[in-house]
Amino acid sequence: MNKDAYFEMCEALGNEPIEEEIPVDMDDFPEAIQQAFTIYFMLKDCWDSMGGSYLGKDMSNLFQFFDLHDIATPDRLYTLNMIQHMDFIRSTIVSEKLDASRKPSSKKA
Repeated sequence: MNKDAYFEMCEALGNEPIEEEIPVDMDDFPEAIQQAFTIYFMLKDCWDSMGGSYLGKDMSNLFQFFDLHDIATPDRLYTLNMIQHMDFIRSTIVSEKLDASRKPSSKKA
């Protein structure tokens, strides 16, 4: 749900919008964070071909993307840290979902 849909829903229900429930749009983030997200989504996912585990993003093209998006040298460390943080969070979520899907069902037939 985006902000507009949330506000329309509140208006239709006659409710006041609650600040904590208002969805975040990409435009709400500073430009440096928007650039980090853009580059993060351009990076290739790496998967373990034998076990099917998510290994994170392939960072081998990272500096080419920095150049492509004109990320200044002093800002690259900050952008790299944001990308690594995003990848850690995503890796954790994907691993939890994979673990949950691999658990055998306890239901008896």
